[in-house]
Amino acid sequence: MKHDENSTRENLVAATVKLLDTVSLEEINATMVLAATGSSKSSLYHFFEDFSDLLEHAFLARFEASVRASDVAIKEIIQRSQSVEDFYDALDQITQMSQERNRSAIRFERARALARSERSDRFRQALGVIQQQLTDSLTEAFAMAQAKGFLNTSFEPRTGAVLIQAYTLGRIVDDITTTHMNDQDWNQLISRIMRLALGKTE
Repeated sequence: MKHDENSTRENLVAATVKLLDTVSLEEINATMVLAATGSSKSSLYHFFEDFSDLLEHAFLARFEASVRASDVAIKEIIQRSQSVEDFYDALDQITQMSQERNRSAIRFERARALARSERSDRFRQALGVIQQQLTDSLTEAFAMAQAKGFLNTSFEPRTGAVLIQAYTLGRIVDDITTTHMNDQDWNQLISRIMRLALGKTE
């Protein structure tokens, strides 16, 4: 019975996560989720306080999945890199992917999650746990890169971890404008900042 309950709860969250890939937050509703899972309305309210609670769990599940993927990708780069240039070339590839204009929906979703945390103590606490995991993971990665001589040691690893999250989220200020900056120029600027400000100094 307990397994069935967990399965129903997980299915509701998974269906909501999947819907968020194709339906905007403003359009998604409980009817869509219930239709996708074949669950009853009573099941939804058995596991969640309200539909907003389910949405929050879906946000958290998506964010947690991205945290795990980022952790693996960055640490693989550090372990695989045999030289400073290997390291920065790989970082350039990640920058290009993460800053793509067609990933604006991901940035907007992240911004909405942060805004939502201001209004909900419940969500802020849950999001804060996952955000802490991401920052801790990136901090560990920065420390590893410093130990291998890829980054200078004039800054705390946690400061660098926050910086790279900030510029990725900050890209949203250009996403909403009518006249966009040159994407290649933006990526090249990030690359120069990484090399000149964070790179190994003699």
